[in-house]
Amino acid sequence: MKKTAIALLLGVALVSCKSKEKKTEENPKDSISKTTTVEQPKINGSVTTTIVNWDSIPEAKEIGNYPFFKPSKEFKILDEKDGLSEVFENEKLENYTGKDVYTAEGKLGILVFENVDGQHFSTRLFEKNIEDYIAKIGAKQLYKGNYPANETANEALRNKLKENLWSGKHRTTGLSDDEPFAVYAFKNNGKKYVVNVQFNSAQGEIFIMELKE
Repeated sequence: MKKTAIALLLGVALVSCKSKEKKTEENPKDSISKTTTVEQPKINGSVTTTIVNWDSIPEAKEIGNYPFFKPSKEFKILDEKDGLSEVFENEKLENYTGKDVYTAEGKLGILVFENVDGQHFSTRLFEKNIEDYIAKIGAKQLYKGNYPANETANEALRNKLKENLWSGKHRTTGLSDDEPFAVYAFKNNGKKYVVNVQFNSAQGEIFIMELKE
């Protein structure tokens, strides 16, 4: 009698399990609703291109002629010709604004600075000279800080900025991803200018673009 009762109980249990399994298959939402899902990070494959409001960019007056930046007595411009180390008449310059990129096209001038007489390059003095001059002409700072961090979310931004690489008559020059830099904009005599400044323990570089109309 006991064996019969146990058999009946086992039969009921099996039927109950099969019924639950069938119910789960018919209603998959019942099991999913209790499962926490984590969305995988997506690679940012594109870069938002920003537009500079040139109405808000100051006019720099009485600053001389392009390329405007001149070395103090402690520095010299390498391979200097017409105030530049390299010049490209028709180029583009990708300018980081902190969250996106502003693409400028036009005449690109590159100035490479070193200390005179091969002395150790003074980053402190170079930075001070640049900051004093920028403050004097009233150029607007669009960005100052580090290169975008090397992480998935910034991959597209970094790839875009790596396009800032130019091969000239004397050297290949570009924006380095391992040093801080600054981006400025100003107007002069009816023309628009964007400037990138970067330096390290060996030299300083200024990339200045005169935008084509």
